[in-house]
Amino acid sequence: MRLRCAVLREPKAGSSKSEYEDACAVPGDGASAVTGCTVAVADGASESMLAGAWARMLARSVSDAAGRELDAAVFAERVCAAAARWPAYVDRYVRRRERSGRPVAWYEEPKLEQGAYATVLGISFQSESGTVYSGGGAWSAAALGDSCGFQVRDSQLTAAFPLESAAQFDSSPHLAGTRNPDRDLIELRTVTRHGNWLPGDVFYLATDAAAQWFLAEDEADRQPWRQIDEAFDAPGVWLGELRAAHRIRNDDVTIVRCLLEPA
Repeated sequence: MRLRCAVLREPKAGSSKSEYEDACAVPGDGASAVTGCTVAVADGASESMLAGAWARMLARSVSDAAGRELDAAVFAERVCAAAARWPAYVDRYVRRRERSGRPVAWYEEPKLEQGAYATVLGISFQSESGTVYSGGGAWSAAALGDSCGFQVRDSQLTAAFPLESAAQFDSSPHLAGTRNPDRDLIELRTVTRHGNWLPGDVFYLATDAAAQWFLAEDEADRQPWRQIDEAFDAPGVWLGELRAAHRIRNDDVTIVRCLLEPA
């Protein structure tokens, strides 16, 4: 059994790709044996400096769980591992700015000191008994904040996590930060879920704007997974229409589709 991933990502309307502050981490070639595979998305908080870089580092760190069961302790470990690498990243960033003749300005220094923040979600997939088994297996997920995962089976939404309705989204989700992370507090705030997968199941991981849209569309019986599947050829056009119709917030959008298929 293999996990085949595809990514749909677009910056906010009016922003460039360099201003995109979401991130995802999927198998290197977009496909992987189900054993030992973790997929992640992260959404950098725009009010913090270097939010996109932190989101990328955080998503990669969670994906490095490589198929381990994602309980709150493992998830907190991966968040803290990313935060431990952050000071070295900031040092390199400051040196790059100096070499390019654009040293960090005095008004940017407080932002660097405050650190960066992001929401993050990871899903680990395991096949039965730890082998590539044709009959299915287990999945585990952990999330901090409002990036969400969805499981679709036979054209029905069978699981949504950590939020389960569009009305649950607000403007103050829990965030993973770079500055002195408290592992115990991260564990306490982490939402975990577990379930089983079968061949043909599809999982979608989405950052907040897309996740809220997904739940609202499902609540209206509009099968959002079908719309996403059709949008991969022209995601910018699809999102432009949704934004023009005020059906999705104007924010960075990242959606990862994970299909469980025979090897």
